[in-house]
Amino acid sequence: MRIFSGIRPTGGLHIGNYLGAIKQWIALQEQNECVFCIVDLHAITTPYEPKDLQKNILETTAVYLAAGINPEKSIIFAQSEVKEHAELAWLLETITPMGELSRMTQFKEKSKQHKDYINAGLFSYPVLMAADILLYRSKGVPVGKDQEQHVELARTIAKKFNQKFGQVFDEPETILPKTGAKIMSLQDPKKKMSKSDDPKSCISL
Repeated sequence: MRIFSGIRPTGGLHIGNYLGAIKQWIALQEQNECVFCIVDLHAITTPYEPKDLQKNILETTAVYLAAGINPEKSIIFAQSEVKEHAELAWLLETITPMGELSRMTQFKEKSKQHKDYINAGLFSYPVLMAADILLYRSKGVPVGKDQEQHVELARTIAKKFNQKFGQVFDEPETILPKTGAKIMSLQDPKKKMSKSDDPKSCISL
């Protein structure tokens, strides 16, 4: 089965990234065709320092390798290096209803968190994620609980595209970890763990 997943290079990866994603990837790569991406185009939808982005991409790649993602078994790359991600996202945006995007929980949460940085890219973020997944005709997408809604949207977009243009894309299935589907903040247990909330929980190189 072809698997796709990725992590935004927005700073040090934390234990939630490991338990919710990377640990699962290591197991999946043993019996599947895996594509693991550093999703840097997604990273610019929230505030970032341009001078730090390239460093974060390299550090995220290093963590992938150090944690056990094997480049002889899995494909590892930076999203922006493959222009087809952005190109497919634009095509998919033309068939994605705004009403579907307005219901996305993460857009609402990020908009509250970054009130001075609400942009069109943040709104259409799930369509780019759908493009990431569908571009490789992925059948499985290992994600945390908070991203499950986005994978469901990718399924909806794939189905709509296929109905309009013929059978092109597979409809991906969500793969949730048996444990660690949603890791909560060490500082505020009511909140999901984030890189900014829990600097002491970051994975060191």
